[in-house]
Amino acid sequence: MDSVNQYLNEIARHPLLTATEEIHYSRQIQAMLALQAEHPDATTYTRQQRITLHRGKRAREQMITRNLRLVVTVAKKYMRRTTSMELLDLIQSGNMGLFRATELFDPSRGYKFSTYAYWWIRQSISRAVQDHDRMIRIPVHRQEKVVKARAYMSQQMALTGRMPTLAECAAALEIDPDDLEASLFMAQDVCSLDANAGGDSEKSSLLELIADESALWQEDSFLIERDILTDAINSLNDDDRELICRYNGLAGHKKMTLTALGAEQGVSRERIRQRHQLAINKLRLRIGNHCQNQLRQLSDHEGA
Repeated sequence: MDSVNQYLNEIARHPLLTATEEIHYSRQIQAMLALQAEHPDATTYTRQQRITLHRGKRAREQMITRNLRLVVTVAKKYMRRTTSMELLDLIQSGNMGLFRATELFDPSRGYKFSTYAYWWIRQSISRAVQDHDRMIRIPVHRQEKVVKARAYMSQQMALTGRMPTLAECAAALEIDPDDLEASLFMAQDVCSLDANAGGDSEKSSLLELIADESALWQEDSFLIERDILTDAINSLNDDDRELICRYNGLAGHKKMTLTALGAEQGVSRERIRQRHQLAINKLRLRIGNHCQNQLRQLSDHEGA
């Protein structure tokens, strides 16, 4: 933070450009660029051409220096969208966009330079975040879908109190649901397997906590019970199966409360509780029938 504060204090000393200065400096920059395009070899410049070159460079430096606070303002807005880039990294990327804006700004169109430069700064920072923020780079078109989807989800959560489904989000954004799901999957955060669990240096690494599936298969004493439960759940209809799995955190679902399930489906908590109880009763009946069939088959096998 000391380096950031030092940088902010330094750029705060430079006053903002006036409208007259913007026009004056922009014309000097355009004259310099025209000269460089017509005569690329600077060693052949006349005295007047060297003056034009010097004035153009000084004008560009002034336009950049006195608009650095605009870059900081834009960069701060991107701090919530980045996980690894520091504020100074974002500012540096924005400064590159500001540099480009000084070369393309045309004062004859009647716009303020800050209005024009804002979009170049924003584009430069956005591209830097997309290219360098993640360990695994996501294509730009997929990153844009993720940003739009997350913004829509946050908006709907604030308005309705529930998170929209993937299908609803895809329909609102006019995006293919499968394509949106793939984009959201790619945008998940990654971490090192050597990192400590929960960020605690005293805990084991994530790699040490990953279960050995082959060992689990051989030593799981509840393997038969798990198979019976899985078969029984799969025999239920879609609504009952989804309700049981989501409430109890089964089949890869995150455990949800009755209140959250009710809010998601637009019914009361009591109604969800009643439906869950009915589904559990069906499940118990299926498990009982399955166990009886297993015992009957075992008895017939022993009798034979």
